[in-house]
Amino acid sequence: MNVLVLTGSARSGSYTRALGQQIAAATGGALAGSLTELPYFDQDLEPTPPAVVEELRAQVAAADALVVVTPEYNGTISGLLGNAIDWLSRPYAGGPAALEGKPVAAVAASPGAVGGVRALVSLRTVLGNAGAQLLDTTVSVGEVHSRLEDGELELAELVEALATPVLQAA
Repeated sequence: MNVLVLTGSARSGSYTRALGQQIAAATGGALAGSLTELPYFDQDLEPTPPAVVEELRAQVAAADALVVVTPEYNGTISGLLGNAIDWLSRPYAGGPAALEGKPVAAVAASPGAVGGVRALVSLRTVLGNAGAQLLDTTVSVGEVHSRLEDGELELAELVEALATPVLQAA
C-alpha cells in the first residue's frame, strides 16, 4: 500500500508538517516534498508544466491513497495547499487529473481547541470539487502544538481512524 501525505504549511518547525511526518511513518507512507517550490497555478503553464509540478503529479498518481493535512488559516486551508490542489485538479498528458478518483483522507490541525474543523470543511469541499474520492473518516487535531511537543498525541488512535478507510479504498 502506497500512501502519500501532503501537508499545507511552509513554516519551519510546522506542527502540520510534523503531524504529516508522523502519519507517514505510522502508515508506512511517504511525505511529499515541500509545496513551496510549486509556482502559482497558471493555465498558461499547463501545456508544459514545470518539472516540480510533474513530479508532484507523478507522486500522487503513483499513490494508492492520499492523506492531506492542513493547518487552519483564517478558517480555511492555506493558500499553499490550495495552489497544490489547483495543479493536481487539472487533466494532464491526455489523462485524468492526478486527484480524479484518488482515495483521500482529510486531516486538519490547529493550535486552537477545535483542531481546524473549519479548514477541514473547506479542504473536503475543494478536494471533492477536484474529483477526489473522499473517505468518510476525517481527523482534526486540536491544540496540536502542545500535543506534539508533549508527546500527548494519540497517534495510534489517529492511524486507526485513517488506516481502515484508506486500506478499504485502495
